[in-house]
Amino acid sequence: MAKVETPLLRVSRPVSACQRCRNAKIKCDGKLPACSACEKVGKTAECASANDNFARGKERSYVASLETRVEKLERQIAQAKARKAASSNLLNISAQPFLSPPMSGPPIHGRAQRKEASNIDDLVSDFGFLSVNATARDFNGFTRDMSFARLVLSTSSREEMPRYTSHVLPQRYAIAPLIEHYLGNINVSYPFLTETMLYGSIDAVYQEGGRNASPMDHWTTRLVLAVALASQSRRRGDTQYQDAVRYASSALDHIEKVLHPGSVPAIQALILLVLYSMLDPHHFNSWYLIGLASRAMVDIGLHQDPPPELQIKEPELEVRRRVYHCVYDLDRSISMVYSRGFSFTDGSGHVTAPKLREGSAATNPLFPYGLDPAIQLGHLRRIQSEAYQKLFQSDRPALEDTWPFMAKSIQNMHRWWVDLPDVIVHSMKQLFRCDVLFSSILILSPTGLKGTLSEYGKVLIFEYAFEYAEIMSSISQDQGKVSFYTSHDLLRTSCVADRFLDLLLIDSTILFSGLVPVIPLNSPALDDVPGISSCGLAEMVNRSRRCLNLLERVFEWLCPRFGLPTHLNEFRAKSRMVRQSLEAGYTNWNANPRAGLGVDFQGGPIYGLPR
Repeated sequence: MAKVETPLLRVSRPVSACQRCRNAKIKCDGKLPACSACEKVGKTAECASANDNFARGKERSYVASLETRVEKLERQIAQAKARKAASSNLLNISAQPFLSPPMSGPPIHGRAQRKEASNIDDLVSDFGFLSVNATARDFNGFTRDMSFARLVLSTSSREEMPRYTSHVLPQRYAIAPLIEHYLGNINVSYPFLTETMLYGSIDAVYQEGGRNASPMDHWTTRLVLAVALASQSRRRGDTQYQDAVRYASSALDHIEKVLHPGSVPAIQALILLVLYSMLDPHHFNSWYLIGLASRAMVDIGLHQDPPPELQIKEPELEVRRRVYHCVYDLDRSISMVYSRGFSFTDGSGHVTAPKLREGSAATNPLFPYGLDPAIQLGHLRRIQSEAYQKLFQSDRPALEDTWPFMAKSIQNMHRWWVDLPDVIVHSMKQLFRCDVLFSSILILSPTGLKGTLSEYGKVLIFEYAFEYAEIMSSISQDQGKVSFYTSHDLLRTSCVADRFLDLLLIDSTILFSGLVPVIPLNSPALDDVPGISSCGLAEMVNRSRRCLNLLERVFEWLCPRFGLPTHLNEFRAKSRMVRQSLEAGYTNWNANPRAGLGVDFQGGPIYGLPR
């Protein structure tokens, strides 16, 4: 037992002979705590190893050196724990001001704490770079020189961007309409770049041939132009699309100097690439990009308001808040479109909303655009996020009755849309309305339509799909007033069309019965949701035909715009069977009204008008 508690300490090769063996010029086996030669002659207490780092007569034993090293490491661990506890207390005070004050302790001076926070930020940045380089060589196709920028391109690229020999920008006056379009239609919803920053980058690029412009200035200017042009393109391959690809390709020349983990500008650069990827899905995957941006944001703590002790200047604090809310809104929107999980939970973020305006429109005409759309969009995303996490992502036991929660979420979204301020333009309201309708349909069918949703909910899906098709079809006919529509709107339309077709294929009995469905019990009154009126069989068949025609028109607009014909072909193939069944059933009903539509689309008997 004694041998187990005090194991024999040996080293495979002694660091140096003990003093006695060294003087006697005999072999020293380096056994600890005393070598065999000293132990044999009874000189155990006098055995001490020599070290070239110490003068003769001042040697330290191996055990003593280890003990000294352990004591030093223990002191460092204790100091690190103390610093971590102090930082945690400061964050808790900032994020939860209603908690009781922390226990008394040594005061933390502002200057020392700011210096420590700065060191921590630098360390996080270094860790981000080291983690990429330390692991990149272990993956197939990666090299030792893999950087964060190359990692972004490797994970998010779908097709390689074309390379151009010339990257000359047009004259300054020629890009003014594009900048105005970006600020008035895109930046008002995603204001991660302040107008001051944007104009500063443009000025730097255009002054003296851009000799004094930073890589971030070139990146910002070119990608803003690319996003503005791509958002106005009407067909993939037209002049505006080609110019957008050219500017985006020239921006990628600066990616190595722009994308470095651990900095706010790097996240802003990633968001710009996310916006472009939403308009050019052939070259980039927006879901991978927003995931990288979200994790980079969390890494540097932008999902929490910094403690007051850091004394961050107001402009810098405003940029932090804008960046967080834009990443949050994009992450929620993109994840729902792709039916993927969110990058971070709602509970992890505690950031104050940004200001409504940069400067004053009355005193400074350079900043006429308010951020009301961005603020309102943030409210909608939080409603959607809560519903999506509860119905799709929660690990909690499933709700026994999901309808009350569904109805409340839908009601909150529709009331949000009704209460939109008048300052938001009509085209932006149309964009928001389609977003609400898509989300309502998504919430109403989390696990399919059969056996999981009431008849009232299924008829609601029909009504929402019909309104969505009408709005999107009207937009396709008046493209001059189109706001920021992207390839994600094509994915939303595909989702709405699939739900609508499934409804006609599975629940035609409910839709064509001519009866008004009963609102489920324990449900909030959907007073802000359009009511469902009783429609005759002929009217419901005509509305179904019209909705299919409108959806096809929307696909004919969006598919060529983004070069994705598969969605239109799949819709036509699936809707062809539905159209034939509608025609056949309606013909049977005209011949014998009391027989209903004859058979449903699944081959079973259904009924028509009430007998």
